[in-house]
Amino acid sequence: MSTAAAPLPRLASQGYFASHWRSLDYFNLYRLTLTLALVFTGLLFDASDLFRPDAAPRFQAFAYAYLVATALFVLGIRARWPDFQIQLTAHIIADILFVVLLMGTSERLSTGLGLLLVISIASGGLIGSGRLSLLYAAMASIAVLLQHGFSILNATQRSDSFFQVGILCLGYFAIGWVAHALTQRALQSEKLAQRQADELALLNRINALAIENSPDGLLAVRGDGVVRHASPRALTLLGTTKAILPGITRLEALSPELARLSQLIAPGATPTLNTAAARLRVRCIPLTTADNSRVLVLEDQSQAEQVAQRLKLAALGRLTANIAHEIRNPLSAISHAAQLLREETHDPALTKLTGIIENNAHRLDRLVEEVLTLNRRDRLNPVSFDTTLLTALIDELRQTEEIPAEAVIVTMPDALHFKFDADHLRQILWNLMRNAWRYSRKQAGSLRIRAQVVGGSARIEIEDDGPGVAAEFESKLFEPFSTTDAQGTGLGLFLARELAEANHASLTHLPAPGGACFRLSLRGSE
Repeated sequence: MSTAAAPLPRLASQGYFASHWRSLDYFNLYRLTLTLALVFTGLLFDASDLFRPDAAPRFQAFAYAYLVATALFVLGIRARWPDFQIQLTAHIIADILFVVLLMGTSERLSTGLGLLLVISIASGGLIGSGRLSLLYAAMASIAVLLQHGFSILNATQRSDSFFQVGILCLGYFAIGWVAHALTQRALQSEKLAQRQADELALLNRINALAIENSPDGLLAVRGDGVVRHASPRALTLLGTTKAILPGITRLEALSPELARLSQLIAPGATPTLNTAAARLRVRCIPLTTADNSRVLVLEDQSQAEQVAQRLKLAALGRLTANIAHEIRNPLSAISHAAQLLREETHDPALTKLTGIIENNAHRLDRLVEEVLTLNRRDRLNPVSFDTTLLTALIDELRQTEEIPAEAVIVTMPDALHFKFDADHLRQILWNLMRNAWRYSRKQAGSLRIRAQVVGGSARIEIEDDGPGVAAEFESKLFEPFSTTDAQGTGLGLFLARELAEANHASLTHLPAPGGACFRLSLRGSE
């Protein structure tokens, strides 16, 4: 996998990158080469008529001084001190000063030496982002004009040569303006490229986050079976712990079955693949590349089924809630009529029939109430519970279900604190205690209720001494409308778990010898 290049660090001078200092270093290298050439020129043509009489020693002195100054500039560049713009300006001023001094030693070399300042002005403008290029041109023009004026006063130049000097100065300004314009265009292009690079880096981060957090596994595979990229989710679904080397690891090394299946997938087909971790549905998305690369999408079937189940339950909840509202009014009328009929008759047969009507009406009313409670599970009003309040609630529910006091053994710590919706907790404990008493032996100590604090979280366990949960029924224990009791609604445990999850808690069934045990894991509070 490729990684984005890190941005160049800023060094010493605020607003300048390391590339500016590198360019200044190259510019000074050119200056070193130039000064060495000037020193050798002074030595080779010492006795020639290239210089004015007695001017050759001065040329050599200026050349040596120029060489020493250039060598000192190397130290400043390496130390990144003083500021970049100060050093660049000092370099340009040194060029102008020494070139003008060298021009004064020879009329034949003055024009050629003046042209050297064109390179300095252009380089200063380009390296310094065009900020002071016109100032450098003005400084060079003034220095050359002053030098030429002194030469005329000393009768070493003619006054009509001002035209050539003027043309040279115009060249300085032209070069300075061109350097400034080119630098501004380059800076705009650099800013645009930087913005595009930032947007691309952001897009890469977004893509990486989307891939990392996708519920599906993604594998990018070349046509020859070499893995380009494998998301962590894909490795998890394949059940492999092998290290992935992009561009080296082959798909056969990860999953031989997937490698074989990927070669046989027809367009639009979604075959299934069973791994040690999950049952997968595989989709193949070909990429238009020269190496016939493709993307394999691994979808967890169990997760898709869970989503479908949740959607079905949500739709079922809305439907049953509407039906429950419609049933409640006629159900109340039926129950009331049965009570009146029982009061007005003394026939044992009719009394038995009215009792059947009332019992079934009561059962339907309880079913309606459970459905409506399930529909209100997200309306939370958490309150603080401690050992005293929880003990009182358990005792209240015991009396409601007419469970003898000696049949329930309650064990709780003194320091027990948690928050929970009071109505939801009453409904959960009522369902668990009612089921436990129904299937227990109904003896002393048949119900054992334990509360404890583990790792800052409270737990409540309700255990009975009944036959326990059959193995074939355990997987459907918390499914709606699933019950082994002919008189039950099949919503009790399902409702209890839904209410627990609404309060950020969990309800689980624990295997226990000689009975059933349910644990409600709560969130502790300070």
